[in-house]
Amino acid sequence: MKATFKINPNYMIKYLSLKSKKANKKMEKILEEIIQELKSFFNFKAEPPLLFLIDNRKDMNLIWGKKTEDWFVGAFKHGNIYILNPEIFEKESSHRREEFAQILKHEYCHVYYTQLTNGHCPSWLNEGLACFLSGKKLILKDGYKDKLLNIFSYFKNLNADVYMIGQYWVQFLLKKFGKKKFISLIKAMRLISNEQQFNDKFYEIYNFKFDHSSFSKFIE
Repeated sequence: MKATFKINPNYMIKYLSLKSKKANKKMEKILEEIIQELKSFFNFKAEPPLLFLIDNRKDMNLIWGKKTEDWFVGAFKHGNIYILNPEIFEKESSHRREEFAQILKHEYCHVYYTQLTNGHCPSWLNEGLACFLSGKKLILKDGYKDKLLNIFSYFKNLNADVYMIGQYWVQFLLKKFGKKKFISLIKAMRLISNEQQFNDKFYEIYNFKFDHSSFSKFIE
């Protein structure tokens, strides 16, 4: 693995095979745009993570200690971002190369969320916000109404549904009640360690309970 080197004060990258000046400049532009957008939304500048560009599925499996599915292309782990090199994105995954920037932005959103909250919970809020800010299109499949009310099961839990559920409710809270209350909720997570504390803070900010009865009224 190549040694780490600095491109600019905002981020550091460990390049594996993204070697050309043209490729480096393109990556730099993508990161600059992501950082500026997230800085504007969260209203603070996150400490930059290391970004590891992984050259093949075998190395990705080695990092995760297990065989990964072809849809799995990156993640935020131990303060670092690991993502497949855009040069081999389509070859080593089920994603199109054009999706690289969106997925990188999703993972970079976790950097901001984690540094702001000092944690990862609630899972629906963390993953939902990352989906929303990355520009991912919200797709509601058959039976989604019942699944949306499973939000209360995703304080720490994770599965394939958390992204859709989280994104739906994040978009709802931002559209219905605005960014100020939403950011207040995220910042409050630094002092919250369990679900009851979260429920109390949610009620304090939004003036309705974080429960099945309240949320069922908001499903279209």
